[in-house]
Amino acid sequence: MRHKSLMAIGIIGLSAINVMTSAHAQTNQINWSGFYAGGSLGAIDGRASFDAATADDFSGSYFSSPDADQIASESDNSLSQSKLTAGLFGGFGKQYNHWYLGIETNINSFDFDETTTSGAVYESNPVSEFRHEMTVKSDWQAMLRSRVGWAERNWLAYLTAGVAVSRFSLDASFSDDLLAGAAGHDSESETKFGWVVGLGGEYALSENWSIRGEYLYADYGKVDTNAAVNNASFPVLSNNLKSSVDLKTQILSLGVSYRF
Repeated sequence: MRHKSLMAIGIIGLSAINVMTSAHAQTNQINWSGFYAGGSLGAIDGRASFDAATADDFSGSYFSSPDADQIASESDNSLSQSKLTAGLFGGFGKQYNHWYLGIETNINSFDFDETTTSGAVYESNPVSEFRHEMTVKSDWQAMLRSRVGWAERNWLAYLTAGVAVSRFSLDASFSDDLLAGAAGHDSESETKFGWVVGLGGEYALSENWSIRGEYLYADYGKVDTNAAVNNASFPVLSNNLKSSVDLKTQILSLGVSYRF
């Protein structure tokens, strides 16, 4: 589904640019220097990779071997979500002959909300089973990027890279049905910095107005929670369960900007 959304945006974008460039063909070299601001619409694809880690068979451990390996294996999962996104961007650039150097900041809606649930019968104790649930959410992402490009008449093609930031929340719960039942829960909300790379192209409709197509890939690394797993039937036993999510995004967008 997400590939179809990105492909549709790309096809629409190419068609729009072809129509508009045909209608507004110019032969003079545009100077891309100056401040600019604009807005964009597109598709955003978020991918969350989940995992978990704990230990077993140490003194005071609730889990027995091979529980740790089984929980880790069952929790290893990836989910993706594709949605429409709207964004605002602005920046400054300077053109040196055909070379273009600039800096840009942008913010986009994200609206990511995914839950993975895993579980199985314990290999160490076939009369009981466990359940592990992790939910990750994020509403926005922002970026500060450099742009390096090549200008030719009305066209500007560029590569971009920089820093990305977003706020993620991870909620993790573990339980089983052994006697009184074990339980563990923890949640974490964290502002995460990552990196972003991408490429794009712009076409100048006039000295001030231009349209663009852009692709951005961002990696934010991991957010972790640490839950203490306890069972009232075994009050002296306990384990720490680390739940993690690694989040990456892709944006394919079309935009319009005004150069001051």
